[in-house]
Amino acid sequence: MAVVYAGWHEQLDRPVALKVLAAHLADDPEFRTRFLREARIAARLHHPNLVRTYDVSEVDGRPSIVMELVDGGTLEHGALTRAEAAQVAAGLGYAHEHGVVHRDLKPANLLRGRNGEVKIADFGIARAAEETRVTQIGTVLGTLRYLAPEQAEGRIVGPEADIYSFGVVLDELLAEPTADDRALIDRMRAADPAARPAASEVAAVFGGETAVAATRVLSRHTVQNRRPLLLALGAAVAVIAALVLAFSGGSKHPSKVTPVPHATNAAQQARNVEAWLKTYSR
Repeated sequence: MAVVYAGWHEQLDRPVALKVLAAHLADDPEFRTRFLREARIAARLHHPNLVRTYDVSEVDGRPSIVMELVDGGTLEHGALTRAEAAQVAAGLGYAHEHGVVHRDLKPANLLRGRNGEVKIADFGIARAAEETRVTQIGTVLGTLRYLAPEQAEGRIVGPEADIYSFGVVLDELLAEPTADDRALIDRMRAADPAARPAASEVAAVFGGETAVAATRVLSRHTVQNRRPLLLALGAAVAVIAALVLAFSGGSKHPSKVTPVPHATNAAQQARNVEAWLKTYSR
């Protein structure tokens, strides 16, 4: 999709990476617009495990993105420790809380920083290609091995697709996985998106509550903004539960209707509600 150069930003007085869109894609005006739009959205994400976007501009008439230079190489043919897996999950969780889905998570988009930390690159860029259906690439958008089933089918995808892709990455790269790790990876790779865990849960498993707390601090204003949504969901579930019980004869089978599982974020709560409705709606 692009060529990436190492460069020096004169105004910022720092090394940067300059990603210049390939010529055959830059000629598509719709794709250019979406590419730059998604880059601007990614520029609003600030997390230690996401590659920073500093600026969006053009080079020789071609759209380009000025990014943080991460010179430790990609994780292709590499390995991830549990702590590094938690870093990736924390970065994913932060982006998902801000409404941004990667859509092309793979080892080539995981970069190792100077201090050994792992950073996710190219957030949102795959969405531009996905929305414009740029077929001249000659392949399925995204990398086939890491595509979630719903993504391969051409359906609209959400954070669950990133979780699936991350599960494939962990299956390949996680060093010395335990039986519990394997069970979690299997959940991440579930065919049903609603059965997959949220990124915050993955971060908690691999990094403990520290990783989750860091994500929550960085996302605090977003979580606060979504609190009314969570309350609304809770109220809606209460009403639906009453209707389910009413139509099933009230106290006839009350013990069979279990509460909607608690979730720590709006996206997971919505998935829980959807699964609950599928179970009890008749």
